[in-house]
Amino acid sequence: MDVPQRKTKDYSKSELIFGNLAIVLWILLGAYSCYLIYPLSAIGFAALASFLVFFELGKHGCQTCYLCKTCTIGIGKLPELFFRKAGTANVNKKAMKLFPLVFLLLSLVPIILFVISIIQTMTFLKILTLALLLSFSIYSGAIRKKAIIK
Repeated sequence: MDVPQRKTKDYSKSELIFGNLAIVLWILLGAYSCYLIYPLSAIGFAALASFLVFFELGKHGCQTCYLCKTCTIGIGKLPELFFRKAGTANVNKKAMKLFPLVFLLLSLVPIILFVISIIQTMTFLKILTLALLLSFSIYSGAIRKKAIIK
């Protein structure tokens, strides 16, 4: 009986570092949007988003965990899942079902909060931060539109 071979991947250090830093920045932008409305909610947002992204999507989302040379516990898979077209290989069904919820949490909720905050008081920092958040959301959303729409 043949056991199906799962494709392993060797991630570069720059992919691991910069990709995960981009995801952390995305979470921090969302936490900042919560902070503008109610400061203590930023801690809850950052904790929930970090748990969903790094534990549920990262650690539990990868089917080939511990087989890839440089990934280990899904940390290499996350930037690929959020920012690359071919990022759904070796991702389990549970993670793909959770991805639209995580995307909405990281994108839609902070965008709405930023707009509310800008309506209350407009500052250059809020507009700049909203533009950065929109760039992350649009780029990732364009790549994963099929997974988000499902």
